[in-house]
Amino acid sequence: MTGRAAFDPLAPFAALLPLMVLTALMTTAQVPLLVLAVSTLLLLAADPRRGAPAALTILAAACVIGLSLALSTPTGRVGASETVLALGPIELQRNQLLVGLRLGGKLGSVMGLCVLTGLLSSPEDLLRALTTHLHVPYRLAYAGVAALSFRQRLAAEYRVVREAHALRGTRAPLPVLRPLVRAWTAVPALTTGAVRHAERVAASMDARGFGAYHERTERHPPRWRRRDTVLVLCGWALAAWMALSFAHNGLVLHDV
Repeated sequence: MTGRAAFDPLAPFAALLPLMVLTALMTTAQVPLLVLAVSTLLLLAADPRRGAPAALTILAAACVIGLSLALSTPTGRVGASETVLALGPIELQRNQLLVGLRLGGKLGSVMGLCVLTGLLSSPEDLLRALTTHLHVPYRLAYAGVAALSFRQRLAAEYRVVREAHALRGTRAPLPVLRPLVRAWTAVPALTTGAVRHAERVAASMDARGFGAYHERTERHPPRWRRRDTVLVLCGWALAAWMALSFAHNGLVLHDV
């Protein structure tokens, strides 16, 4: 049984939400960096094929954002003027390094947890679970499902356009410009496909009486089971333990 079928779609999001809030509210770098490391390992364990490139992208984004914030932080404060890290011509002082680690770790950890929830449950299933368990108006949820279907439809049509360009060739003065020319020439075809798909979706919604009733019947309604409750309680307990440990056991770096 795959990870998406093992838990209710809402359970991973509810379990990881306290960790997202915790990392966003912490004023030190330990918790965000620890959550970033754990989320990276969980991405690799949940889905090695898609988790590996996602983890590398998140780590690269966190490093770039952290370094940019560190370089933009003013220097010369009392007790923080010594250089603690030198990367060639780049020299970072203590307060700059702490700011970069803290904010870069926060953004990276939150992105990692969000991507992890996407690997454990698809966005469409999560929207359907919101209507079933939290009684979110299904008009809002299925508007999101329709938007996601547009993205998938346009991606499929863009692959067809790229295959056609590869068979027929692309006129470009330089080989480097061929991907840009292919993307630009695909705009009319993608626009036409989007309009046709919107007409089909509108006709389908009218035929099924979308919005005529307050509830919608699901073919496979999501079910909340004991394993989902255990997962949520474990996530909340982990967030509470990390908050208490890093707040009262002297493991917190002094704020800058």
